[in-house]
Formats: sequence, C-alpha cells, structure tokens
Amino acid sequence: MVLTLSVLVVVLLLVVVLLCVELLQLPRRRRRVLVNLLHDEGTIAGLLWSRWGCWLVLKDARLLRSNSPEPVPIDGEVVIDKASIAFLQVLP
Repeated sequence: MVLTLSVLVVVLLLVVVLLCVELLQLPRRRRRVLVNLLHDEGTIAGLLWSRWGCWLVLKDARLLRSNSPEPVPIDGEVVIDKASIAFLQVLP
C-alpha cells in the first residue's frame, strides 16, 4: 500500500514537472509566425496561440500559396503537427 502510494506521488510529480516545462517553453507573449510546411504544401501565417505535445495551435490563420496572390483566411483554430513543419519564422 505504501509503495503504491509513493509510486503514485512520484508519477504525479513527474506529470506536474512535464507540464511546467511545456508551459515555460511558450513565448511570454503571443507571436505572429509563418509556418512553412513540408512537401510544398504552402505556408500558414497566424498567431501562435499554444503548443500541446507535438502540435502547434494558430489563431487568425491565413493560407499562403505561391500560385495565389491573396492569402486565404482559415476559420477557427489551426492545429499543425510539428512533423509536417519544414521551418517556422517568428515575425517582428
């Protein structure tokens, strides 16, 4: 019983530490970014709202394509898997 309780406490502390590390990695203020996708799928511009595990969440996003002169607004939030990102640019 005591061993099970101590294991549970250790697991809970580990979860709290991992959540704190994830939260500390977020920028202190929301930043505008350009997310360049792999395989020439285009670029998504938006406000980096949060990160959750291997996902980025953008708000007020627009899809930029090389064959289209105007950005296409995207409704709602955009969730992007980090594995599909070629690189990310933080705008001033």
